[in-house]
This record gives sequence, C-alpha cells and structure tokens, in this order.
Amino acid sequence: MADDIPPDVSLPRSGQRDLSHLPAGVARALADLRAALEAVGSLTATATELDGRQAEAVAVELADVMSRAGVTQARMLAVVEADGIWSVESRSLVRWAARRLDVSVRTAQAQVRLGRALRDDLPLTAAAAARGEIGVEHAHVLAALAPTSERRRTVLSCPDVECDEAWLVRQAELNTVDDLRTIVRHWAAAADTDADDRGYVQACERQHLQVSPTLGGYHVQGFLTVDVGQALVTALEAVTPVPAAGDTSTADQRRAQAVGVLANLVLDKGLAGEGRASRPRLNVLVSYETLQAVTAWAVARQDGFTLLAAAPEVTADSVLHGPQFEDGTPIPRILLDRLACDGELNRVIFGPQSEILDVGRAERTFTRARRNAIIARDRHCRFPGCSAPPTLSECHHVRHWARDHGSTSVDNGILLCWHHHGYVHARGIEIHRQGARWVFTDAAGRELLDPHLGDGDDCA
Repeated sequence: MADDIPPDVSLPRSGQRDLSHLPAGVARALADLRAALEAVGSLTATATELDGRQAEAVAVELADVMSRAGVTQARMLAVVEADGIWSVESRSLVRWAARRLDVSVRTAQAQVRLGRALRDDLPLTAAAAARGEIGVEHAHVLAALAPTSERRRTVLSCPDVECDEAWLVRQAELNTVDDLRTIVRHWAAAADTDADDRGYVQACERQHLQVSPTLGGYHVQGFLTVDVGQALVTALEAVTPVPAAGDTSTADQRRAQAVGVLANLVLDKGLAGEGRASRPRLNVLVSYETLQAVTAWAVARQDGFTLLAAAPEVTADSVLHGPQFEDGTPIPRILLDRLACDGELNRVIFGPQSEILDVGRAERTFTRARRNAIIARDRHCRFPGCSAPPTLSECHHVRHWARDHGSTSVDNGILLCWHHHGYVHARGIEIHRQGARWVFTDAAGRELLDPHLGDGDDCA
C-alpha cells in the first residue's frame, strides 16, 4: 500500500513509523499532512518578516488546523479503545495515550473523554467540529458537561426537545468557550436537576481542607462545595490587598495574603461568637532576651545600619525556647518585629522548672483611645494607593515600637492594613510626615507614589 503514496511526497521521520499497513487513502492523507508540517516549519522561519495583521491571519489558520486535528485524534482514540490493542501495553487507555501521544495524563484523559463522547453521544458535535464550525475546545466543553447522566443523554438525542444537541452546537457556534461552559452548565442543571442534587450531596461528602505545616510555612489542599467556594472567593476578593506602588506580587500571592486577613478579622475583631469564654488570640512565646535582640536589630535597621553579629550559637536552649507560636512553630525575626508593633503583649514569667511565677495583664501598645484617634485622622490605610478600612488595619509605629520616649502616641502612629503593615516591616519602608500628608520611601530613598495619582499627593 505504501506504493500508492506519490513518489514526490517526502515523509519526514518515516523510518520511525511504518505506514504500509494503512489504506491507500489514509496513507496519502498522512503524507499530505507531513508535507503541511514542513510548510509550518517554513512559516516559523518567516515569522519575524510578517506584520501584526499577517501574523494574525496565520495564527487563525493554524488554530483551525490544530482544532480539527485534535478532534480527529480524539475520534481515533475511540477506535483504539474499541479495538483493545492498548491493553497489551498498558492497564488503562489514558496511560497508553499519554505515552504514545507524548502528552500529559490530563491531556490524554480529556482526549479520551472527547473521543468517547463524540462516538457515543454527540454525533452532531463531531460533525461540526470536523468541519471547523466549532473548535475542539467547544467540543471538550460539551463532552465534559453534557452527556453526564442518562437523562441528559436522552435530552441530547430527543428531537421533540427544544434544547437538544443541535441547540447546544448552535450555542457553541455563537459563543466563546468560557461563555459556552456557563450555558452548558445551566443546560445540564435544567436537563437533570436530580443529578445536580446528587452531585452536591456527593460534593459535601468529599469536602475537606488540609492545612499542614511544612518547611517555611503551611501547605493548603482541599475541595469545597460550590456554595462554600463562592463564599470564600467573594470574601477573599473583598479583603485582597491593593498592590503597593512597585509591588510585583501576583494575584495568587495577594490572594494568599487575603487568607491571613480573613483569619485576622476573626481573631483580632472577636468574631468567633459570644459563646467563647475569651476572645481567641494568636499567642507568641518569646524570651525577654530575644525581644531585646529583635529591638536592637529593628532599631539599627531603621537607622540604616546593619548589625554584623557573629554566627548564632545553636544550643538546646535556643532551639527549644526560641520565639515560637504555641504549637512550637518557629517565628522569623522580621515577623516577630511586626507582631510586636501593634500586638497584645502578655507577660508570663516562668521559673527554672518552667513553673509559672507571674502573669501580667494584657496591654495593647496603642490604647483604644489612641487607636480611635488615629482612625479618625487617617480613616483608612495610608499606604500609597490603598484604601483598606480600619477593620482591616493596624496601628504602626512610625518610629519603631521599641523606642519608648513617648513613641506610642497618636503622632507616632499611622493606620496600615495588615498586608501593607507586613510589607513596610519586610521591605524597610520609611515613613514620615510632610505637612498634611504621609511620605513613604523605600530602602533606596525613593518615594512611593500613589499609582492612581502618580504624584504622591494624598490628603491626610
């Protein structure tokens, strides 16, 4: 059969694949496809010679080619599955496809699912995708969400139903992939409400959240139902910090910081309910000597000096009694500096045998009256470009908290949201008053400006 291939068509890498067992028409089509791939290579070589509009035309044509090829590949996998030849080499079709197609397991899984759906439940979708009327991504959405229960399969193929498969294909022709996904989800809910109910019950049973300590932090993994997930997303969006001027953190990183803001709202604002005997607190255990060392380090840092101390001596006492949370998690020095800035300090004195000798009353570094005065003056976080409300903010000492001399005062306090409070401590940001406004400068002495204003002009 290979003799039926035109002699003027070269087959790159033909030595790696024997096509002699294929029907003549299929072998010829593959030969043409190989020739087309050579043309793609020449397009790549001329990419820098094209202008934007020309490159757009090429990209659109390539998208159509790749889309149709993806649909054809998925349909071939359905044939492979029915033949069973994959079982000779692998325990599952997905694993076999991942290895033979040189793709990830997730991609192979999606292709196998698409092939099955096009073969068994979505013939109109298969035809439209093969003609290029809808893209392979549209087909993936229909395969993943439409034929997911017996009732939905019945609705797909019932000619007496207005919203059958033909209707869904029309929606795929008219809508983007993301919009189609929303439409098909609503279609699936209408076609089989009971299935959605069962799915939610099963989701509730699968719902879990793991927060596990790991090196340098905590690893979070879990699954939430749609209502809990929506509530969490909405809450995170409400408290996600505004990027600081020059802040290069990603949206994911700011979202992680927002989780801490939500936790602080519950712990610091007493939102855990009235039934508790006392308001929950984040407790830190630190020796007086360590607190003094952190003070010296922070003051020197604020003044632009670097303490060149000898390498710390690792002793049993430093290991067992270093600054830590109640569960024993060590606290980095810079975090301890930030926590002490506007934290609630409790004095608990231990004797030589770790017996409690004295417990002092809790005192907030900024009293309620001073805090209220700072809030009345600042109204919101004063970091350039941020407008986080007082409920998401703390009082920060403009001059370091360890410097007594009347430093815990309204004049020396400024309102910063939790995110920017930590940012100021971590980046060594300097703050001073200039007339009616606060001026923030980075470690290099450059003023941080409000990105919305561009000139740093911000009324107090």
